[in-house]
Amino acid sequence: MKVAALIPVYNNAGTIADVVRRTRTTMGDDLLVVVDGATDDSEALAQQAGAKTFALPMNRGKGAALRAGFLALAQRGYTHAAVLDADGQHLPEQLPGLIEAASACPDAICIGVRRLAGPDVPPSSRRGRAISNFFATLNSWQTIKDAQSGMRVYPLAKVLALPCEEARFAYEMEVLVRASWAGMTLVHADIDVHYPKENRVSHFDMWSDNLAFSWLSFRLFWGMVARIPMLAWRRLRALG
Repeated sequence: MKVAALIPVYNNAGTIADVVRRTRTTMGDDLLVVVDGATDDSEALAQQAGAKTFALPMNRGKGAALRAGFLALAQRGYTHAAVLDADGQHLPEQLPGLIEAASACPDAICIGVRRLAGPDVPPSSRRGRAISNFFATLNSWQTIKDAQSGMRVYPLAKVLALPCEEARFAYEMEVLVRASWAGMTLVHADIDVHYPKENRVSHFDMWSDNLAFSWLSFRLFWGMVARIPMLAWRRLRALG
């Protein structure tokens, strides 16, 4: 495994420099920031903090930014991307533990399962995770403990081969389901999160993005129904 950290950013000038500096303490120069058409100083601040950047000319959404970053890292010889968000909620110091968990199954997607405890965690995050976990698990036929977590390790070649279509946050659910359909394993590792009250900017829209999740879940459900014989046979083989 040759792993690089990947941070997609869109107008997170208040947090990106700190996230980059802390990520570099564990990843060194193996770090790429994808600037998703930002209109603030995110790109300059990331560069000043020591990151290499890759800029998209206009905002295309988190899913599109991730796929662009995956391709850029693959072209640079990396095999895996360790992804974390730019808004400060993920702890870069926990990347080594997530990468270690991924190394036990290099062809799997390793999902960082957020410990959603503490007074600073929005109740909407707990509700949203429970709902998305249910539908992602239903449609993938694998247990998914955090379908909305943005801290993951992806095997680049396998993920780039998936026919994902979502450009925004719904990509993070879609990629798990389509990976499962393709026969990939999903593994989990617990992580802590922090929701800073100052400087944190989230671009998740409660209405439009949840609607996108719902519509995606509906479409994936019918895709899953068509694959039931294959998924059932695969599950039986896994049970031995």
